Order: sequence, then structure tokens, then C-alpha cells
Amino acid sequence: MSVFVGRKEEGRAVLLSARAGRGVVLSAPPGYGKSALLEELRPALEAWSVVLWTEKLAPFGAFLKDLFRALWDARIPVEGVDFSKDPEKDLQAWGKRYSSNEEKAKSLVRALRRYAESGVNRATLVVDDATGVTGSMVPWLVALSEVATLVLAVHPETLRKANTKRLWMRLDRVDLPPLSPRETRELAEALVERYGVVAEDREAYLARVVSLSGGIPGEVERLIRYVSAEDIVKNRDIGTGYAEGLARREERGIALAPILLVAGGVAIAARYLGLARGEMDLYVAGGIGIAAFVVLSPWLRKAVVVR
Repeated sequence: MSVFVGRKEEGRAVLLSARAGRGVVLSAPPGYGKSALLEELRPALEAWSVVLWTEKLAPFGAFLKDLFRALWDARIPVEGVDFSKDPEKDLQAWGKRYSSNEEKAKSLVRALRRYAESGVNRATLVVDDATGVTGSMVPWLVALSEVATLVLAVHPETLRKANTKRLWMRLDRVDLPPLSPRETRELAEALVERYGVVAEDREAYLARVVSLSGGIPGEVERLIRYVSAEDIVKNRDIGTGYAEGLARREERGIALAPILLVAGGVAIAARYLGLARGEMDLYVAGGIGIAAFVVLSPWLRKAVVVR
């Protein structure tokens, strides 16, 4: 269960626009909590209309497939496809009937138009990450905005992309600022409880996290999750970039683990194969490989994983 704090005004603005049938573009840099806010608003959006939830806008073909699945879940019929009990089977049938992205997009727009004309509230189409929008996608998004209420989450620079102005002009804009110091403190306290962080001086630790994070929710979590309480309180040079670096190092360590296991397995197999065949060179090579695995694995792990 995610920890969510603040964003009441921004959430209210999104809901007011969506309920008035106006699309919304939710703009903020990475880590500011766009996805968390949309998830928090999801029940309220679903109470008003059918919500079609998609993860990413790019690649556009994948987005169209996700939108088809969302329509299938909502039982909004698509022309030429008889819905069965198997969404993937129906997806294949849809793909065969409409071979190009243009044909697929047209079929989905028609489906949403018929739904909007049925007298119920228009569907709300949420795209959790629309930063990949391109000029070629804009006409289809504009067409979708005419038959559904769009809610798109983007990075600020996305709004400056070439040939996309026509889309943004149709949508209300809601910007996410950093959290206030009070909200940042509240989020930090909740995350400390979630991750079981123990600090010798809890007040100094929380104050330092609030200061270092700059009110950015993602940075609050990175600092609490990946940096020791002692380092945060005592190391004046530590910052959010350091926390992010530790997170990346941990990810690299996790990714390295299966590679090390495979390498060790190959060395063991080579040694036994050499023994079985009486091939001394292969037997020796396998032994060297096993020795290298035993010696180097701990060193490699320490080189990339957070201590």
C-alpha cells in the first residue's frame, strides 16, 4: 500500500475538470508523485464515469492495445469484435481485423463515440505516462479527447514538444509543486515507519530529510530507503543525488546476481564434464572458473551493492 500525503488542491482541480468533461494534463518532473496522485484519485474518477487506465502512450501501438484491453474490461464493444471470455483472444481478433495503427485507432475512437452517445457520462481515459507523445500521435489524441475525457501525466518539457500544442490547448493544466515542509515531514514519518528506520536523534534525522529532499516525494523515499540515518544526520555533503546513486547501485547489484550464478554454474559444469570425458584442459579450466567465482563474487557484489 503506497504512502500518500497532501496534493488536496491539485487533486480537487483534476476532479473538477474531469467531471466537467474537460481533459487534464498533470505536469511535474519525475519523483513529484504524478502516478501516486492519479492512483489516489482513481476511486473518485471511477465513481463518476468508466475509467480506462493505460500505463504509457509510447510506443503508440502498445498504447492502442492497452486501450483495447481497458475497453474490454469495461465491456465497451468494439466494432467487428465479439467479446468472449478471453481478452487476449479478442485482442488477436481485433488485430487481424484492423492491421494498422491508424485502423486500430479509428476503431477505438468509434467505440468511445458510440459509448458517449449512449447517454451515460463519457469515459475517462487516464495515461499514467504520456511523456512519449509525438506530433504524429496528436491527431488521434485530439480525436480521443472529443469522445472521452483525457487525463494525461507528463514531464514539463513534454509540453514544449514540437507539433503538440494543439493537444495541450484542449486540456486544463494542473502543475504539481514540491510538498510543503509540513507535508514533507508527514510523508517522512510515514516512510520511516514503513521501512523500520531507527535514528539515534529522530528529530534531527527527520529535519535533515525534509531539508535535503526539497519537498520532492520521490527524493524523500530514496533518502529514507537507501541512506543510513547516521549518514543523513552527520554527512553534510550527502544529497538526493547520492541517494539516487545508491538506489541505482542496488539495482545493478540485483541485476548482477543471476549473471554470477550462471557463470558459476558454467564453471562447475565444465569441471564435471572434463572429469567425465577425461579432458584435463576442460577440467582445469572449470576449476579455475570455480575459484574465480568464489573469489570475485563477493568483491563484485561489494563494488555495486549498497553496504
